[in-house]
Amino acid sequence: MPKRRIIKASDLSGIFIYQDPKKGTIFYDVLSRKGYILTSSDVSTYTLYTAMLPLCIVMALLCVQLFHLNYLAAAIIFIALYLIAAMWFRFTFFYKLPVAERWKPVKKENLFVYMARGYTKQRLIVLILLLLALTILMPVYAAEEHFEGVNLYATYVVAAATFVGLIITTTSLIIKNKHNY
Repeated sequence: MPKRRIIKASDLSGIFIYQDPKKGTIFYDVLSRKGYILTSSDVSTYTLYTAMLPLCIVMALLCVQLFHLNYLAAAIIFIALYLIAAMWFRFTFFYKLPVAERWKPVKKENLFVYMARGYTKQRLIVLILLLLALTILMPVYAAEEHFEGVNLYATYVVAAATFVGLIITTTSLIIKNKHNY
């Protein structure tokens, strides 16, 4: 049986995660504008928190399939579930962590450089291909299924969002090739 790797707080990364040399791993909450210190014992709960976004998306899409709802209802279900989960985690987890006194977040590198440094070329290429396929196939699917109204516009919004992701990922790949990250 393979040895299970234990994730430490110093291994965490993300938009609101900062690695401070003096205070350790800090989660910055934009609502309260405070930094909360994460320890290695908090990693499993933080991992659950980061899994709430995809879990809420899957639950909303499952409601669409099971109850034959439209995409507007799925979007409302997703937003409601995510807000409930985010607030629950804030009040039961983050706000009970120790606060990093007199700590301000440092400016991080932009998204393009972050992706160029953090992802391999192969991963970026696969991501570009998947986003390109989604950008093209979403409107084609909407046309074939004769979507109307909210469902049609929701499909176009998702296609536009994947197109923006495609531009970001392509720019990151160009930066990675140019600067040899």
